Amino acid sequence: MWDMEPRKVLVAVDSVDCEAALQYAVAEARRRGCGIHLVHVARPALGHFCALDDVCLVEGELRLAGQVELEAAAARSQALIDEQAPDDDRLSVSTELKHGSVVTALQSMSRHAAMLVMEHHGMGPGGETATLSVTAGVAAVAHCPVVAVPDGWRVGAWADGSVVVGVEDLERDTLVLQAALHEAARRHARLRVIRAPVLDARQPADVLDLQDSDVPVDVVVEAGSADQVLLRHAENADLLVAGRHHRRHLVGAPLGRTVRALLRDSLVPVLVVDPVLGDRSVTAAGAATSGRG
Repeated sequence: MWDMEPRKVLVAVDSVDCEAALQYAVAEARRRGCGIHLVHVARPALGHFCALDDVCLVEGELRLAGQVELEAAAARSQALIDEQAPDDDRLSVSTELKHGSVVTALQSMSRHAAMLVMEHHGMGPGGETATLSVTAGVAAVAHCPVVAVPDGWRVGAWADGSVVVGVEDLERDTLVLQAALHEAARRHARLRVIRAPVLDARQPADVLDLQDSDVPVDVVVEAGSADQVLLRHAENADLLVAGRHHRRHLVGAPLGRTVRALLRDSLVPVLVVDPVLGDRSVTAAGAATSGRG
């Protein structure tokens, strides 16, 4: 299953109500022409025993809650596919129930995925919600790009058909920019490249050589806090793309202040890309094209 090409879109199912993540995943699978793999990670099972909140009553039968959530998500995903692309046989839906640490399980599975989609509930009255904290933790260590989808987001609700990407260091962020270009190309959308923060706002906007790009590109050089500049330009975007922290740490794997702020405050999906790995599905597609030539 995981040896398929193109690689599947992996979706973390946290509850029965994960409509935003499923809508994003189906739209992404259609763009990529690939399948969707839904996974729910439950707490470790101790022998044959499980906690009371790990089971639920369905039609008079006790069932594992995680399995019920997966079945509901699979049915909804299939319904979306049937509505939007009923004749596309590439858009298969599969499920998997795992036990253990959510971050560890998703990190391992991300090695085989084109993209990992996670839904979160943003900030609560007491600060970050559990789903936002888990999403940030996974985005910091995943082996593929991670899309953090706010639970209130819906396909096409406010979007103006653009992809926004933040670029700070041209050399370091090359693969992040490449990933954003391909996201814009898949959507037939305009790419808005934001250079922030900058030491000199008078820096020319043509510092990026994107003349050979297949998508229309705007370059904005703007002084100010990087997260605030990006959030302002991405208010009505389809997608906001950012690179996670590039430095390695002995303890933990922080995202970086800017990306964490974007996950916390963005009302549109945020694609988090490792600036060292980039989007491997883009590289694979390019290699396949070269091979056919």
